[in-house]
This record gives sequence, C-alpha cells and structure tokens, in this order.
Amino acid sequence: MYVASSFVTFSIRQPYLKALHLVRRTLDQNGLRLPAELDVDLRIKRELGVNGAPRTILFVDDPELLLEGIVFHCASAVGIPQPVVVPGNDRTAEVFVRGAKTGPEGRFSATVHTPVLELEERIVGVIETIGDREEPSFFMTY
Repeated sequence: MYVASSFVTFSIRQPYLKALHLVRRTLDQNGLRLPAELDVDLRIKRELGVNGAPRTILFVDDPELLLEGIVFHCASAVGIPQPVVVPGNDRTAEVFVRGAKTGPEGRFSATVHTPVLELEERIVGVIETIGDREEPSFFMTY
C-alpha cells in the first residue's frame, strides 16, 4: 500500500533570513502559533559535522483547532502542529506546506481530518499573502 502526499510550495523573493522572519511574523499576525521550530542545518552540522543549505521547520498550530482536535478527535494530534519547511539562500526562499487533500479520503479518517484540514488550509491562505504559489509537488511512501 502507498500513500500519496502533496506539498503546496511558495517562493518568496527575499533572502532566507528575511523570508523566515516574514513567514513567522505573518503566521503570528494571523493567529497561528509556533510552539516549536527546528534549525535543520544547525542540527546536521552539530550531529554529523556536515554543512548544508539553511532550512528551518516551523511547527504551526492554531490553539482553538488544537483544542478541538485533542478534545473531540484525539488522534488529530498527529497532524497538529503542522510542519512547514522553509529552505533558502541569499537570494530567495521557499515554503512547503503539506496539502491536506490527498487521495480519495485524505490521510486521516473524516473526524481526524477536519481540524487538520482546517489548519492546513489556514496556513496555505496565510502564506499566499506573502509568497508566489507554485504547482503542488508529490511524493510516495510505501
């Protein structure tokens, strides 16, 4: 069995650090919170001694959707907070948001899917205000 997952990709024509700051600020201004983030390049450098391109994973949630999810659909905690990946360089950055609508039923059951889908749609809507949307990309897992 395989699962097809899609990502909605945005391009921001600003250097990585400025774009990352813009994404954080815009999410916050729209009621979305960042309970955690991971500097992927720093972690790889520390643990493996390898330099890589700057890349940060922002974990985004909405406190109300999180509450709804864990109270009424406890398994939705698997999809909330939502990881948003921001890689870039000194000229441009990208933003990758997981698409909620994958396959005929999506990745989750209907009850779990509702708050996760709402969160992913809100994130995409917010990022659309600052980035240029590109075609969705897909990957398969088995």
